[in-house]
Amino acid sequence: MEKVAKKTDYYQKLTTSINKDISGYSLGSNVPKEVLGNIVSVQVVEDNVNNYFKAIYKPGLTYQFSGADELKTSMIDKIMAHADEKQVPIHSKESVAALADKGVDIFTGYVKLPYLVQFGQKLMNYKAMLTGSIFLTGLISALIAVFLLVTLRGYRHRLLRFLSYSFIAGGLMGIVIPAYLLVKDIFHYINIRNQAMYEFLTTYIRSFLWMFIYIGIGLLILGILSAMLSEKSRLELTR
Repeated sequence: MEKVAKKTDYYQKLTTSINKDISGYSLGSNVPKEVLGNIVSVQVVEDNVNNYFKAIYKPGLTYQFSGADELKTSMIDKIMAHADEKQVPIHSKESVAALADKGVDIFTGYVKLPYLVQFGQKLMNYKAMLTGSIFLTGLISALIAVFLLVTLRGYRHRLLRFLSYSFIAGGLMGIVIPAYLLVKDIFHYINIRNQAMYEFLTTYIRSFLWMFIYIGIGLLILGILSAMLSEKSRLELTR
């Protein structure tokens, strides 16, 4: 996920959205946008997003906001400094603190997305199922190959032919469904308003599907090579 986040510039885009919402909310308290326009740094967003990613994929690991106190303090300091500079009266320090707490809530609302957890879990289940199917196919093929190797002995071309069938079947299993999903472009219908999150999720799904397509292509190549070796062995046997 971290690689895809960097590829799609997710951290920067998310930082822009967070700062925009915080500064926009602060307008209701007569705090100009430029005061809190860059209150959150890209590095803080990246650290928290990565921590959240780890919490998704590691059961038992709980996401903890990194830098919450620093963000509150920074917001309060900037608001108070603006008030002193412009001679703007502050209703109360409690109201400033409440505004800072809201800023933290906005931040966590962008990072800690419930549907991202569901998405990650479903993707992990799909990956486990597809990987398990390919592994099971390979294991059964290997067992049958060993059996044929012992029983056929001089008929190596039949063993290679069987292996070519197994590799090709496994390759097609890894290619057909992911390719179908990519061609149908089902991600177009994902209803996510935040553009940064939308680009991140769709790119991540596509890279996930392409991974299985590459595995499938590799198995197809092995299947073709096995078929060629099988035919070569058969011709040598008939001479």
